[in-house]
Amino acid sequence: MPRLDLLACTSAELRQRANLWFGDRKGAGAALAVHRRATRQGVFDPAADGLGPRAAQVWSEHACLELPAIAASLQESTATGDLHKRALQLADGLVVESVHLPMGRGRSSLCVSTQAGCARACTFCETGRLGLLRNLTVAEIVGQVVLQHRDERPATLVFQGMGEPLDNLDGLLGAIAVLTDPAGLAYAHDRLTVCTVGHVPGIDALAHAGNKRLNLSLSLNAADDRQRAALMPRSVRYPLVEIAAALQRYRRRKNLALGIHWCLLPGLNDTPADAERIAAFCRDLGRVLVHVIPYNPGTAPVTRAPGQAEIDRFVALLRDRGLPVRRRMTKGRSVMAACGQLGGIGTATPGT
Repeated sequence: MPRLDLLACTSAELRQRANLWFGDRKGAGAALAVHRRATRQGVFDPAADGLGPRAAQVWSEHACLELPAIAASLQESTATGDLHKRALQLADGLVVESVHLPMGRGRSSLCVSTQAGCARACTFCETGRLGLLRNLTVAEIVGQVVLQHRDERPATLVFQGMGEPLDNLDGLLGAIAVLTDPAGLAYAHDRLTVCTVGHVPGIDALAHAGNKRLNLSLSLNAADDRQRAALMPRSVRYPLVEIAAALQRYRRRKNLALGIHWCLLPGLNDTPADAERIAAFCRDLGRVLVHVIPYNPGTAPVTRAPGQAEIDRFVALLRDRGLPVRRRMTKGRSVMAACGQLGGIGTATPGT
């Protein structure tokens, strides 16, 4: 029977499993300490945890901790601190990427991947060019956070790295349970954000999972179904009217600000008509915050990066229509770590 990866379960689940392993419960009493050390420090060493020889042997036979290996690490200095991008090699040779972003005032955020590659094939996204290689396991998702904790605890986590999180719903929900376990990493749900291209059943599943304070963002990029099909060809199985309805159903608390992400592509989605369509899409969603994200060209650019004047003009168009807007500051472009650029270094298929 495969050993249980300690990053794939909550402390309560580990206690239940340990009770079965030990039978008499004597060795199971260490489960909470083992889980805490594994999640908070990335360490599993039963022989060094003060356990007796028999208990240490049982733990070693039934449990393991397999963190991804750091295949490459890149850094970019920004106005708010140093950004770090990690290429992480998984046990089967696949490589995924996570990005630690300085946010200013001593805060930081970690951009977490949920898949190796992505099936959605968005034309402006480097990850989409890879296709979907596979879903990440709960332990592989949590492992990205545990590795970062060795250097610094991020204030927030965003599931906006490689992949569509809701295409890996089981892995995502399992990871959220581990990350928010009070006995482990103890993240509050409102410190986590899931970003989706508009997976309607997945949005509904999140709403029914009981995480009322979990943040949600939509990668919109085009507020017209035909235009969206051109930019995001495999993200249109659900029309915008169905996505908007799912976002309305998701609203479980009045102060939730749904994130609406707009990758600004010069000549493709930056007109007054685009701004009008965004306003129409958001009109019945309640509280929203539109994030204007300047396009970051990858290895096969669909257009150029927008200039500052173009960004300011589009932000003004949105504000003129009564929308709250945040202009996303570009970070990581020089090391292929900015939005839409993950998968640009070190990504490999098994055996390469």
